[in-house]
Amino acid sequence: MWEIVIFILLALLAAGGGAAAVFMGMRTAALQLKLKEAEQVRELMARQLENATAQARQQLSAASQSSSQLVVQANQQVQHLTQEAQAREAVLVEREQEVDYYRAELEKRPKVTRKTYKVLTLGMKATGKTSLTLKWSNPLVDLGAIQGTKIERYERTVSQVASKDVTTEHVFEIGDWGGEHIVDAQQELITEEIHGLLMVVDLGGKDAKTVQPERIQEQLREFQPQSLKYFFSAKTVASCKTVVLFINKADLVPGTPAEAEAAARKLYAKLIDDLKEHEDKVDIRILVGSASYGHSTHHLFSHFVEKILPKNAYDNQLLQRLKSDGSPPRGGGGGGGGPKLPPVPPARSH
Repeated sequence: MWEIVIFILLALLAAGGGAAAVFMGMRTAALQLKLKEAEQVRELMARQLENATAQARQQLSAASQSSSQLVVQANQQVQHLTQEAQAREAVLVEREQEVDYYRAELEKRPKVTRKTYKVLTLGMKATGKTSLTLKWSNPLVDLGAIQGTKIERYERTVSQVASKDVTTEHVFEIGDWGGEHIVDAQQELITEEIHGLLMVVDLGGKDAKTVQPERIQEQLREFQPQSLKYFFSAKTVASCKTVVLFINKADLVPGTPAEAEAAARKLYAKLIDDLKEHEDKVDIRILVGSASYGHSTHHLFSHFVEKILPKNAYDNQLLQRLKSDGSPPRGGGGGGGGPKLPPVPPARSH
C-alpha cells in the first residue's frame, strides 16, 4: 500500500518537474529576447549618441572656425581704421602747420584798409548809362548782355598805396540808377556822401539810327533848372568834386568826331549853360562820345581820378595807366581830330 502511494507521489513529482522545466525554459527564452531587445536599444542609443556627438563636434568646429574668421576680420578692420585715423591725423597736423605758417606770414604783412569814393550815374531810360558805367569801370565787360536796372553798384580798385604798417586800397564805387528812378537818385545825393556825379543824356533812343530831336527835348525838360538845383545842394557840393555831363551816342551824327561833338554841344547848349551856372560850387565837365564804341569813355576814368583821388593815393600802376590812356582834354569835350566814327550796327542798343 505504501509502495503504491510512494509510486504515485513519485509519478506526480516527476510530472511536476517536467512542467516546471518547461515553464522555466519559456521564462528563460522571454528573458533572453528582452535582453536582446535591450541590447539592440542600447546599441541604437549608443549609435545615436555617437552621431549626435560627432555632429556637435562638427558644429563646434565650424563655429570655432567662423568665430576665428570673424575675429580676423574684426582685427583687420580695426587695423585699417587705425591706419586711416593716423593718416588723417597726420594730414590735420600738416594743415594746422600750414595755417600757422600763413597766419604768421599775414601778421608780417601790412594791414589793408579801404577808402571808397562814390560816383553816382543817372539819366533817363535807355540813354546808355549802364554801358557807359561799365565801359569805364570795367573796360572788358560784354555790353551785349546788359539789362535795364533800378540800381546797380560796381567797384573798381583804383590804386593800392602801402605805408609801413598799412596798405590803403582806394576804390571807386559806382552807383548806376535806372532812368525811371531819378528821384531815388536825388534822394541818395541827399543822404549819402557823393564824390562824383555822372549825368548821361543821348542823341536818340534805343535802336535809333539818326538824331531824334524829340528825345533831346524830353531830356532837356527832365534836367531843367528847377530840377538841377537838387543836384547842387549844399550837402552834395560839400563832398562832390566834379559833375560830368556825357552826351552819348555821338555816332548818330554823321561827320568827324569834332563835327559830331560840335553838333551834340549845340543840341544840348541849354543844359550845358544851366550846368555851368554852378561852376562856382563844383567842377563841371562836358564830354561827347559813344558808349557802344568806347569813344571818349576812357576820359571818364582819368577825369574822375584827377578830380576825386588825392595825389597821395596814386601808385605806380595808376600812373602808368593814366599815361597810357592820356590825360582828358582840358576845357573841351572828348572829341578833337581823329578818324570818322564807325557806322551804327543794325538793331543794337546803346
